[in-house]
Amino acid sequence: MQPLLASDPAKVGDYRLLARIGGGAMGAVYLARSRGGRVVAIKVARPELAEDAEFRERFRREVDMARSVGGFWTAAVVDAEPDAEQPWLATEYGPGPTLHSAVSDHGALPEPTVRSLAAGLAEALSAIHRAGLVHRDLKPGNVLLGPDGPRVIDFGISRAVTNSALTATGIFLGTPGYFSPEQTTGSDVGPPSDVFSLGAVLVFAAGAAGPFGSGSAPVMLYRVVHNHPDLSALSPGLRSLLGPCLAKEPAERPTPDQLLDAIGATSPQGDNWLPPAISAVINEHTTQLKQASEAAFEMPLPGGAAQNGGTAQSSAAHQGGNRGTAFAQPPGGQAVPGSAAFQAGTPSNPGSRPRGDWSAAPPQSRNPNAGAAPAAQTKRPPAPKAPEPSFPSSVPRKVSANTPGPVFVTGGRGGALLWAVLMFVVAAGAYTLGDEVAGNPVPTLAFLLFFVSGLLSLAKAVLPGLRLKVNTDGLRISRAGLAREIPWHEVRRVGIVGKGKRQALTVWLAEHAPPQRWHAWHPVRRMHGGVQMFPLGATGGPITRRQETHRVREALQQYGRGTYDRRLS
Repeated sequence: MQPLLASDPAKVGDYRLLARIGGGAMGAVYLARSRGGRVVAIKVARPELAEDAEFRERFRREVDMARSVGGFWTAAVVDAEPDAEQPWLATEYGPGPTLHSAVSDHGALPEPTVRSLAAGLAEALSAIHRAGLVHRDLKPGNVLLGPDGPRVIDFGISRAVTNSALTATGIFLGTPGYFSPEQTTGSDVGPPSDVFSLGAVLVFAAGAAGPFGSGSAPVMLYRVVHNHPDLSALSPGLRSLLGPCLAKEPAERPTPDQLLDAIGATSPQGDNWLPPAISAVINEHTTQLKQASEAAFEMPLPGGAAQNGGTAQSSAAHQGGNRGTAFAQPPGGQAVPGSAAFQAGTPSNPGSRPRGDWSAAPPQSRNPNAGAAPAAQTKRPPAPKAPEPSFPSSVPRKVSANTPGPVFVTGGRGGALLWAVLMFVVAAGAYTLGDEVAGNPVPTLAFLLFFVSGLLSLAKAVLPGLRLKVNTDGLRISRAGLAREIPWHEVRRVGIVGKGKRQALTVWLAEHAPPQRWHAWHPVRRMHGGVQMFPLGATGGPITRRQETHRVREALQQYGRGTYDRRLS
């Protein structure tokens, strides 16, 4: 969870925005509060999607269908405005962590919890399919763990984004390791596709790794279609339960109801279905959410009027609202600790700037409509600055090397080796010349210079290249077992600076982030107030540099949680 940006609206529809949760393929995600006091998550479509008439029509149709989804284990869509200048929808919100965060932070879940999770998710899919929807993007980041059971989020919305203008940009939507074979090959996608994803999600929950390992998107897609799933970490009982879900042929997979029959009477019902460590995280999130909501509730509204009314009321006062526990997609790495909003994060407003000064002011927005506020949204006034909500202090800082994401490696080791040989040959010549010209210090100095240059080049040739991994956790730079980790919640903005061989990935850190220090294995330098973290200019020749730079841009758009500033590129 992050403070609102200066360019964020103060309200969306009748909802007061409290904080920025993150961003994804659809757009920005906000924590908000209704006039009656209900806390919800609001997703606002990106401007380029808002201009797509086909997207609007699909969005309207999918939201109408999503409203009809019942069941105990789904997060309901409580409000939406498809006709707003930037379409938005509000869903139930709850402070529980995602399954991805819970397993990443605390390890695999015990078998009774996995069976309870399977029962809840199977029932959720059954409700989604009865409404005529297919989730299409069921993954650990789209499963919330609540005190009374799991919640499935973002059902139906991924179809509205798919085939929109966004896909033409080359951004990969979804998580390949949890896609079904028919999704991967472009075949017809129906309810059995969700069952395959469910099996993969439950394998992750039980073994802390997906059934097809980790790797780049093409590798994962190939494994899903051609390889057998790895179920070695599962108990015999779970193996027999989940194996059929991962059948390559859709007709061979069980339905959610058949899966419920196989599970039996097990259910997530009760306060003790989760391990104590995860239950403690939920309790902490609940306390921190209450503090953030109360702090933001006292912030002045546009026009200077203070918001009062003291206690939060039930959502019965909210138009179109549903009663019940509030659940929705929480923040990914940067939101309520351990949660993930849109696992494939993209900037919702590249012209935005966080409150407070950047060391280098960004250029003016190139969006001609940047100054115009949407009709259903009220722009935040410049003054007075209200106190920031109290955010959880236990946001995980680890950027896992096992979390899927693209990897980039510096090259030039062959060239460095040739240069080292050349330097040693020249140094040998200078040494021989020094013996023949006694008393002249020039050959000796030349020998030392070329010899040292040869040693440095040899070290570059021998040492492994610098590796950059971009994933939903953040940025991870590593070499020879050493690593520098920068979670997304510590990043204010990130971009590509420079040209040619001087091109580098540069990060501007948030105020609360620890400083990034110089290390011999990873020297960094300052640039326009930011820190150059990865030398894209060292990834190869001109063609390779261009290709790798394009891949890095795509990765930052997909995973950067709204921090990527494309104006720098």
